[in-house]
Amino acid sequence: MNNGVAQNNNAQNNNSQNKPNTNTTAPVESIMPNQPVNPQLQQQANTRPEPVITQSVNVPVTQIVNGQPIGIIPQQKTEQTPVEAPKKKKNFVPLLLVLVIILIGIIIFLVQKNKADVSRLKFECSPVGYKEEAKLDLSSTLVQDLYSKVKTNIKEDLASVEFNDSMKLYLAFRQLGQDKIYASNCNLFSNTAMEPYTCPDLVQFAPMAFKEETMQLELKKLFGEDVNIANNNVQLGNSCIGGYQYIAERGEYVKGYCEEQPATIFRAEKKLTEVKSYGNYITLTEDVKYIGNQDATVPDYLVSGTYVYTFKLDTNYNYIYINKEYVEKY
Repeated sequence: MNNGVAQNNNAQNNNSQNKPNTNTTAPVESIMPNQPVNPQLQQQANTRPEPVITQSVNVPVTQIVNGQPIGIIPQQKTEQTPVEAPKKKKNFVPLLLVLVIILIGIIIFLVQKNKADVSRLKFECSPVGYKEEAKLDLSSTLVQDLYSKVKTNIKEDLASVEFNDSMKLYLAFRQLGQDKIYASNCNLFSNTAMEPYTCPDLVQFAPMAFKEETMQLELKKLFGEDVNIANNNVQLGNSCIGGYQYIAERGEYVKGYCEEQPATIFRAEKKLTEVKSYGNYITLTEDVKYIGNQDATVPDYLVSGTYVYTFKLDTNYNYIYINKEYVEKY
């Protein structure tokens, strides 16, 4: 009986040996003692399979409400910064040019307006500032005062008829009051600087003098604040008219001595015929006629005719002498 069981076990073992190996994952080898190992098989047994790398992908999820998809909702949101367009720089140059032009225009307007206002005020403040030409009374104090400043006699006309600096100095000298002239001396007086005047040491001659600032004051009163006439000798031509020598070292005008000249054989008839005013101006019209005595011929530079003297009211309310103009010959 035991023999039967042994036989069955041997039969099962033989069947299992003859059955093919279906395991493909790893072959099983029977390593018998004292049996050599195949190197290739040993290498294959020791080699592990390489891991498989998989990449996860975020798949948008569709949200379903009441059985209807309402949109795709990404699992992860990525915020992106919006790219702004570059700002265009503003050009202010044209605006600045317009502002500068406007400013210049305003300044020019204000300057012109100021000039117009000053002219208007000067006109309105004039005592005789009529808008239209008007005639003044010949016997009025104003007219007679102005005429006395410019009217000349025959001796003065014979000495000089030109309206130059020498005549202006002489006319300013004529405005001096006696209270401005005082007794003096002949110190530094030149006997050759203004012939025929000298300053001799004579008992019967006492030289007189006045200050140079007195002359400048009279010049401004007669010809205006802007007058520019240097101090110089007061003499008309080479005559004995005037006769004050300017001595700069003393700051004085000193009177010289001149022999008395004979009377002239000419005479002048002068008459103030008309005085007009317009705005700040006053004009005096004078008729002049030169006559020679004893059939003497009148010099050519003494011209008979009509002369006009022009005065203007300045900002100091003083009528200043502007010019003398020859208008018409007889």
